[in-house]
Amino acid sequence: MAKDRRIISNDDGWIMSNMTGPVTPQNIGELMVGTYSGSPIGAVSWCVGNSETYEYETQVGERTGEGYGHFEDERNHWLWENMHSLIESSGGPLTEIGRQFREAGIDFFPSMRMNSHYAIDFHSPRHGRFRREHPDWLIGQPHEVIPAPTLEYAIARGVDYKFPGVRDHLTAVIFELFERFDVDGIELDYYRHPAFFRIEEAYANRYLMTDFIRNIRRRMDEVGTERGKHLDLLVRVPNTVYDAKRIGLDVEVWIQEGLVDIVAAGGGFMPFDQPLRDFVEAAAHSECQILGSLEALRWALDEELLYAIAARHWNAGVDGFYLFNYFNAPGEWKKRVLGNMVDSRKLPGLNKRYELDHSDRVGGKDGHGGAFRYADPWASLPVFMEETRPGGGTALVIEVADDLEAAGADGVLGPCTLSLGFDNLNDDDKLDLRVNGTPLPWDGRTVSTTGWGFTVFDGAVYHTTMAEERVEGTLVAFAVDEKSLRSGRNELLVRLIKGASPHPHSSPVTLKEVRLEISYLPAD
Repeated sequence: MAKDRRIISNDDGWIMSNMTGPVTPQNIGELMVGTYSGSPIGAVSWCVGNSETYEYETQVGERTGEGYGHFEDERNHWLWENMHSLIESSGGPLTEIGRQFREAGIDFFPSMRMNSHYAIDFHSPRHGRFRREHPDWLIGQPHEVIPAPTLEYAIARGVDYKFPGVRDHLTAVIFELFERFDVDGIELDYYRHPAFFRIEEAYANRYLMTDFIRNIRRRMDEVGTERGKHLDLLVRVPNTVYDAKRIGLDVEVWIQEGLVDIVAAGGGFMPFDQPLRDFVEAAAHSECQILGSLEALRWALDEELLYAIAARHWNAGVDGFYLFNYFNAPGEWKKRVLGNMVDSRKLPGLNKRYELDHSDRVGGKDGHGGAFRYADPWASLPVFMEETRPGGGTALVIEVADDLEAAGADGVLGPCTLSLGFDNLNDDDKLDLRVNGTPLPWDGRTVSTTGWGFTVFDGAVYHTTMAEERVEGTLVAFAVDEKSLRSGRNELLVRLIKGASPHPHSSPVTLKEVRLEISYLPAD
């Protein structure tokens, strides 16, 4: 019987690697566990390392800093000190953190990142001994000279799961997580980072990863039977069923064979363009739960934006949400905002901001960003605009989960605004903009040349304090009559009409942002 966990939140292990000072059971309780009190988060997955070296009391994997007598980097020094002080005082970070979460009534999953494509210096304590000793087991082979920036270069230093030695090594590390520790399940994070085979071999080798998953499921069931409880297997995978399979992850088979209990669908990079229903349909005749993913750093912190994402995800049929990089958001924020997202009575009447997603939020073809670029499809934005004949233009689709007709009939639907953000739009340029075939009058526009903003973690305290970040550009906004909008798919047609300015465009006119704001009036 699947547990009703409306939200699972990932913690990236920050307290071990970002606290330049002592980590104690007390500040674990105050800075980590205590911030979840009263929130709808039912489970926390805690990252144990980056699949090279590990930041807990493992006896199988390599502990970060093992074999180093001196650390030049202060973070590595404190990581080593804190790991060992917690081993002496409490059994270790994984033991203590798991104990505190379970005592707080929150399920606990160790989270294993299934590959690492960080550009880590060869001499760094974070560069694993396993990769040093087996360079021929990496995706990029020692004899190859791979040009950069390319996708092949970006994923070259990850381990290649076609080699039995790689699968055996990582299986042993994963087995230890649920054999030795008191946990409710484990997470296999296949999105951090999503490349596991050579590009040209990935699809054909997907059976190897399925066999890998079968082996883990078998052993988890054995251990669960011994303990008298079911251990859940959570996997986080790329944004589409197609792209997961393309890179070697046959998620549909995992679901159909009952190998996985929970699928966190996507990395949260494209919450509006993602074909989330494909995952829901794949799990329709199974016990597997599908979670819609949200990512705080790509950029989903504005409340109206989160409420729109939540409404879209619920509308697609998900069982809940998976959060990445929200771990240090304040406790009050977790309780209030996340509480609204799972409140089926309150959410429909909250203001929302629907958007189109950005491919340029994924990153380039170098470093770990290249692995995301390799695994993800292209999103709707940005679009390079060029003038077309009347009747042409850029066709876009924005989905609305709200029941606009019912809200209008009840008299609670407030103003709706469609905003488009551009680079290099001249003052005398015009737009022919149509929503579901209805033209929006150019004379009714409002224009701001100060760009647009969104909320980010500002860095003052690691993922805790928030501030607004601005994007430069021209924002053109239109009031949208409720009769022009509909629940579900809304078709936008945007045609650029260049002005007669004596100063031609020095760079392409680029559509960078599309926002549809839905507001509500207080109910009588």
